[in-house]
Amino acid sequence: MIGIDAGATKTAAVSGAPDGRILERVRLGPSAVVGLPDARALGVLNDVVDRLAPRRDSIEQIVIGLSGVDFADEQPEQWRMIASALNVPRDRLLLVNDSVVALAGAADRDRATLVQHGTEVTMAWRARTGGEAVFDSVGIADCFDVRLKVVAVVARMLDGRLPVTPLRDQVLAHCGVSAADFPRWMVREPSARETMLRVAPVVFGAWQDGDPAAARLVEQAIDDYVGATVAMAARMGAGPFQACFGGGALAQGGAPLIAGIDARLKAIRPDAVVSAPVASPEEGALTLARHAARASLASS
Repeated sequence: MIGIDAGATKTAAVSGAPDGRILERVRLGPSAVVGLPDARALGVLNDVVDRLAPRRDSIEQIVIGLSGVDFADEQPEQWRMIASALNVPRDRLLLVNDSVVALAGAADRDRATLVQHGTEVTMAWRARTGGEAVFDSVGIADCFDVRLKVVAVVARMLDGRLPVTPLRDQVLAHCGVSAADFPRWMVREPSARETMLRVAPVVFGAWQDGDPAAARLVEQAIDDYVGATVAMAARMGAGPFQACFGGGALAQGGAPLIAGIDARLKAIRPDAVVSAPVASPEEGALTLARHAARASLASS
């Protein structure tokens, strides 16, 4: 069985035996889609499966958590095209949004939510194992990202709309630019976005040093993480649930950030149990593959 987490920055996959043993791992480039999969995405996915299972008749089940599986009217054709490209029967392939496999890996309790903030934000919830659902899959509600929001804060310090704090010079040093050159650099430098996606440790470090501008950013992020979690938990109704928080951007805040999230969340939902993800998204996809295989066996 094969589990695949196919996203905008990487495609991670794992093969496993029915008894739970992990057999092999593969990590390749991005394969996210917008609408129908293109040749590049199909090529990456096919390469992953070739490496894990050169003989297609050895595959019992594949689950792919694919970034871009967002709309019900697109999913049948996405599913057909991927099954055809991989040369596997459609009844042995389950195609879901990448948030679904992330939650399946993150949680070890039936009732659970996930906010995972890496390069992008992934959110999902479930009232039972196997019943995972995506929350704001296309991201139009936005999730507060200190890496992106700090750009406006620094710009406002530079033009006088905000008082200057040490955060300004720390961000400029991270970017390797002068105050005068920051606006041009943000607009014209091709590497600016990638550089800003690595700025989270600067913001969190300034926050822990007591910088008031960084503190406002982090407080807003905590409010948004907690707000999303409370909204997802409301869909499950009353009762204890596991609230998972993970991803590289969030992890860079360390234990103080998780402690802040935990305190804010429990003030609203004292039945929440905050935890880090227990397994990777690709391992979550493998868990769903085993679940689908058992369900298929039971129905036959």
